[in-house]
Amino acid sequence: MKKYDQEKKNKIRNIIVDLIRDNNIKHIVSLESPEFLFSKALPDKKIVVFENDPAIFKKMEKKCPKNVELIWGNIEKFSVLNAKTDFMWLDFCRTWLSEKDKIALLKDTFKDIKYLAITLCMRASMEKLDKTFDGDYQFDLINKIQNITGINWKVVYGESYHDSVQMVTMILKNPLEAKE
Repeated sequence: MKKYDQEKKNKIRNIIVDLIRDNNIKHIVSLESPEFLFSKALPDKKIVVFENDPAIFKKMEKKCPKNVELIWGNIEKFSVLNAKTDFMWLDFCRTWLSEKDKIALLKDTFKDIKYLAITLCMRASMEKLDKTFDGDYQFDLINKIQNITGINWKVVYGESYHDSVQMVTMILKNPLEAKE
């Protein structure tokens, strides 16, 4: 079973929580740990959380904090709701190859978003990784996200770290964000 309460993951989570507080983010969409570690750190914020694993969803329903709207389904379904959000954390914990299509399906959602945080696993074998990314994987990943979304994201924070496997998290700011 994956452990979400890890030192380096907690550091990333705290950086994201601080960014949300410092920028008065109001609308948040995220993937979440079954223990709601992210949402519990922001009890005064309304957070929409997507989950697509039936067993995990049932467990989450029983523990769901009051500030969370838990939605059954894949996060890319958010785009069909025609809703707006200020901040989205795609805490995929899976590889770029397995998640890039979801990012493409969320393309229209990103137009008005202020910040996008994305976490991906780098667990692919080095041979496969070499075919996935050109040059430095972090720069190439930013390029791939920019190409899919059509947005020239500004990197606010990025870190590669190892918890149970090698991970990378980036926080990106939309330079064309909708002004209030």
